[in-house]
Amino acid sequence: MMNPLKIKSTKFSPEICFDPQNNILEFYGFCLPENALEFFQPIIDWLNDYKEKIYKSIHFPEVKVIFKFTYYNSASLRRIIEIFSIFSEMYHRGVPIIISWQYDSEDLSMAESGKEISEISNIPINLVSYN
Repeated sequence: MMNPLKIKSTKFSPEICFDPQNNILEFYGFCLPENALEFFQPIIDWLNDYKEKIYKSIHFPEVKVIFKFTYYNSASLRRIIEIFSIFSEMYHRGVPIIISWQYDSEDLSMAESGKEISEISNIPINLVSYN
């Protein structure tokens, strides 16, 4: 059994809430960490461990991923794409993974970002507007 990963949001970094028991992985908020490499490394390490645990399952569970960023910088985008490559690998190995990219209906550039990340990582993403 894996431990959940919970990282509280700060003024410059998003909240991360990974619940491996229910297979729900959530990213929320403003993403402008001082050092994106350092901030995202434990997240990427956790996801790699999680991926390997899933691969050992007899039946792959459905994994729900929610991204609800209000902003992210280019340094974070590189790490977000790295995270999406993990999800893409899982998806292409047959793990039923549902990714929801939530964006403010007034922020069409965030919607466009979701489409671009989906194309780059070769995995379908559900674009969901709110407000």
